[in-house]
Amino acid sequence: MKVFPGIRQSPRIFLRLAIAAAVLTILSGAASGEKPERFDGTISSARSMALGGAFSPLADDITALFVNPAGLINTGGVALYADYMETGGGSEPWEGKLAGGFERWGIVFGAAGSRKSYDDGVSEGQLSAGLALNVLSGSAGSFISIGGALRAGRVAFDLDEGCVPCGVEAGRFSYNALTADLGLMVRPLPFISFSVSSENISETGFGSADYFIPWDRTVRYGVAWLHEDRFTISWERRRTGDRETDHFGFGLRTALPLEIMAGITSNRVHGGARWDGGRWRGSIIFGQEAENIITAGASIEIFFNRPARIYQ
Repeated sequence: MKVFPGIRQSPRIFLRLAIAAAVLTILSGAASGEKPERFDGTISSARSMALGGAFSPLADDITALFVNPAGLINTGGVALYADYMETGGGSEPWEGKLAGGFERWGIVFGAAGSRKSYDDGVSEGQLSAGLALNVLSGSAGSFISIGGALRAGRVAFDLDEGCVPCGVEAGRFSYNALTADLGLMVRPLPFISFSVSSENISETGFGSADYFIPWDRTVRYGVAWLHEDRFTISWERRRTGDRETDHFGFGLRTALPLEIMAGITSNRVHGGARWDGGRWRGSIIFGQEAENIITAGASIEIFFNRPARIYQ
């Protein structure tokens, strides 16, 4: 099988490869340095959660913006996404997302918004916009893509007790942050995928900040095996400061257009199912975060001019 044919046919290929190499250099150094305590700014889509978080080498929906922007290249056409997840019921924590994207001039553009609410008075909102570009395309679906996104977020929370030495009184506080995300996805063969991405590259707040809660940097790298149109196995390692976690995911496509998914990480078990109706996809997911703590959710995707993809 020829991999990445036609390299000599276009001098721009070398420029694109140089850009990809520069992105990889930035990502490989993104985890260095001392990291402060942070508020968790990571976002998971329904499929990402069902796969136990092992999603960056498989990212195939608009929420790739929050995980690996290079994965936007796997969408194409015009796509809309929405999901809702809840832990427990009633006033327990919940999360919702809306996203959309389109392809133009060989570039996939995307934008997404996310809202989280917790039962301890903490809430988080994020907006992200980015793009992805194929820097090199080969035969049978092999490619190298890069992507980037800007993310603006706001964390709000209550302090029931102030901090006298800090000069902070009790009340409602918030923190704004503007960060950049970068991602790289490499498929030397159509059935294997490698990825590396860095979230929250900048940790500097903007605007007024009553109380400082910096977002720490998170680096993800992983690999996935995509066996024809039958099953996928993925692994992702996530590094945040001096903390590392491994994530494992498995997906099996049945004779029906239905994918059964399962994942595990840090004593957490997740699962779900995704139905592919051609012009739309619907997912249901669940996960056990701890003893007697269950998270459940659902997502819907709608497509216009959806392109054919191989092993995705």
